[in-house]
Amino acid sequence: MTYVNLVLDIGAGEGSFLSFLSPHIRSGIGIDPLLTTSIKCETYTLIPGTFPHDFSTCDCFDVITLLAVVEHIPEAELSKVADACWDYLKTGGRVIITVPHPFADKILDVLKFFRIIKGLSLEEHHGFNPEVLPNIFNRWKLIRKERWELGCNYLFIFETDI
Repeated sequence: MTYVNLVLDIGAGEGSFLSFLSPHIRSGIGIDPLLTTSIKCETYTLIPGTFPHDFSTCDCFDVITLLAVVEHIPEAELSKVADACWDYLKTGGRVIITVPHPFADKILDVLKFFRIIKGLSLEEHHGFNPEVLPNIFNRWKLIRKERWELGCNYLFIFETDI
């Protein structure tokens, strides 16, 4: 079985993604501002805090994920996040980002209005335009960009030079 040695999941929430990855990773760290205490699991640890301000480690990661996270970060702060990702990523490592298309917010607003969904933090999306990500993460090579879920979401995969 192929393993990824070390994964950092930024905006990990309650750790569902790291739990899913658990059989395929040697170790992982998840950070999320909504956590109130650290949680140690078999192959990963969840820590409370905001990346990069509340995060410090000597480790370098093979993969850093930001899944449905960057739209919650003010655009002026994203360059700090990108710089910190650069500092924590191994040579040949990858940053994987998913982000909704701005039109998805309009769909969610309608669903929220009719009380079909609730509890989403749409007010935190800052009107984010995913097309700016290649400019912000410009130290990496963009190896994949695609839209999925009927075009409502983007996937970006960036890689450091080997």
